[in-house]
Amino acid sequence: MNIEHQSDKIVITIDISEAARKRASPSSSGKTLMVATTNGFKRVGPVSVSLNCTVPNPNYMPPNL
Repeated sequence: MNIEHQSDKIVITIDISEAARKRASPSSSGKTLMVATTNGFKRVGPVSVSLNCTVPNPNYMPPNL
């Protein structure tokens, strides 16, 4: 993931290719896979950005209640 402050814009580039999705790690709940994250707020120019990019986890099995 790349975050750039360009003039009056923030440009975020995230690799969402099949290879990137295969490298994604499970979220804390396991329901989704984290493709990209800022791991909390990051300062970008005069603002703060927090971002999580996720895809559904095809291997998620809900617990039996």
